[in-house]
Amino acid sequence: MGRSPRIQYYGAMYHISHEGKCNIFKEDEDKTKLLEILENVKEKSDFIVLAYSILDNRYDFLIKFHNIPVSKCMQKINMEYTKYYNSKYNHKGRPYKNRYKSIIIEDERKILDIIWEIHRIPIEERFANSLDEYKWTSDVLYKFNLESIVDIGYILNQLDDDRNKAMEEYTNLMKFDIINNCKYIDKHLDQILKDVCNNEIDFDLIKEGSKKTYLTNLKKEYIIRCKELGYVNSQIGDNIGITDRAVRKYLETRAFC
Repeated sequence: MGRSPRIQYYGAMYHISHEGKCNIFKEDEDKTKLLEILENVKEKSDFIVLAYSILDNRYDFLIKFHNIPVSKCMQKINMEYTKYYNSKYNHKGRPYKNRYKSIIIEDERKILDIIWEIHRIPIEERFANSLDEYKWTSDVLYKFNLESIVDIGYILNQLDDDRNKAMEEYTNLMKFDIINNCKYIDKHLDQILKDVCNNEIDFDLIKEGSKKTYLTNLKKEYIIRCKELGYVNSQIGDNIGITDRAVRKYLETRAFC
């Protein structure tokens, strides 16, 4: 049975992961080499890198591709690393276990969730107890505003126009246990919205994305209460179907009409 073709289109975003037959990134030098190869292919191709994580036996990338298909870019990256690995460790054949996996991200509102998942892989795989303990992810680039192979501006500019505030917003988001607490968070945010609305009709309209003018003040109050309780813009916005930028606009006009 033949392989199913990968979905490809301009601007497509993928969570890409590839596992080795063994520990194929044995040393820091090997992990550095993979990033160098990724950067070299990126310079000659048309894509941006939004996150990465490298363990001893696998890598994970979040990449947004444009004109050049994902398959061509990944073929170059994997071929170059295979040459390096085989030469250094006197190995023959492909060091990778199977074909790389690529999951297309069709809802850009989920980007931060995917970045959170990628950055937490070392914790889930017991390579570290916290994000700060493991240096082979792009988490540190976002926290310290380090421009490099990762286009941190693509994400941080969506969080806030002020870069310092955006970094703070990012750091707060990474603290949340999204996978384990997402149901609790959604339930709590809904309760805040219900407290603000005082009736089921307005609650349902806001949850359905209604743009009725009289709901504006209710949305503002909901957003302000959520922020005061420590929720980040993406969580607040996702719960009522608006973007991070829309949440910021509500906060910029805190005075009620």
